[in-house]
Amino acid sequence: MERIRKGQDYYGECECCDKVHTEENPVKITVHYGNMWFCDECWEKESKATAELKANQQTVNVVTNALQQAARVDNTVQVRTDLFNAQTVSIINLKAEIDNNPEITNKPYVLAQELMARFEKFKSVIFEYNEKIVEANNAQKAIQVYLNQMANQLRSEEREKLKIADINYQPTKVKPVKPAAIKTTGTKKATKLDKVELRKYAAELGVAEFTLQMVVVAKGCTIPEAAEMLKKSIAAAKTQAE
Repeated sequence: MERIRKGQDYYGECECCDKVHTEENPVKITVHYGNMWFCDECWEKESKATAELKANQQTVNVVTNALQQAARVDNTVQVRTDLFNAQTVSIINLKAEIDNNPEITNKPYVLAQELMARFEKFKSVIFEYNEKIVEANNAQKAIQVYLNQMANQLRSEEREKLKIADINYQPTKVKPVKPAAIKTTGTKKATKLDKVELRKYAAELGVAEFTLQMVVVAKGCTIPEAAEMLKKSIAAAKTQAE
């Protein structure tokens, strides 16, 4: 392929499309990837596609990381229905705020980024409270050892009153408090979702079908009831944003 150099610029045939350089229709070309020549239009398309691919990959990485960490937490934490539902609504409100912001172009990535920031914050809080539990256990252990050492200095009735039977007395280990198990009494029995109805209400609200389905499952309600809840939550989020 013949290329013409004019100053710092090159002109010639684009290797990505059928544009051919002529005096009447000059085609400016630039080399990329070592030896491939692009016209300005093709290189702009290539750069945009590369940027989108990179952004999508970042989204996949963030979401994958969030799901993996969330799965690890789900394996060790019992769920209280009321608290879980409250957090679900909070996430839906956050998604609505992002969806309604025209300045945000890559909405899934921004949502995943915000959720990861929240996740890391809660993880930090959990770590701090675990440290306090360890500190309290050590303080209790120190008292236990000292009581065992001084047990023979007390009269039997004093030991009995303090529940120190003898020098080998071991305080009952304090079991960690577990959240109450989920109660199913009074909840509506789950039924097979009507996909047509789900799609209809999701389209009216402008949300993903999965989001609406998640509320139905979490609340144990019908699709119209879940749609009404979401509608109110989104309206509240818009009001706060204003």
